[in-house]
Formats: sequence, structure tokens, C-alpha cells
Amino acid sequence: MSGPQEGLILDQQLLEILREAVRTRQRKEELERSIGRAVRRHDLDFRVYVQIVDELREMVHERGTTLELAASACLEEGKGEPKQ
Repeated sequence: MSGPQEGLILDQQLLEILREAVRTRQRKEELERSIGRAVRRHDLDFRVYVQIVDELREMVHERGTTLELAASACLEEGKGEPKQ
């Protein structure tokens, strides 16, 4: 497929979990906690959580941004457009 690209590596299932986490995030709640809740809601295991958070942290490092902005960028690149 395409070569290394800044950003999207998550598959559609993981993007759906991330989209849900962003959408259901409570006020002043850490994004990681919201992701964990969404992963558990889908009856998935800790490895899925680690995969999502690892990809986001890599984007944070590469782009020099925040976890929240990395999640938004990831969703936009994956056609997940988060509602703010």
C-alpha cells in the first residue's frame, strides 16, 4: 500500500473506539481514561488500549502536539471526524 505516513495507522475498528472515546469523554477527564472505558465497553482487552494510546503518543512525539489534538488528527485522517 502506501509508504510510511505521518499519522493514521489505526484500523477502522480502533478508529471507532477512539471516536467513541472522544465523543463520550467527560468534562476534565483524561483521554486515556475515556479510551480505556470505550475499550472495555467493546469487551476488548488491554492490548487494544495500549495499541491506541501508543499510536497517539507516537503522533504527539512526531508532531509536537497534545494527545487530544493527535486523536482529532487521527480521526480526521481516518474519516472519523470527532464532534467537538
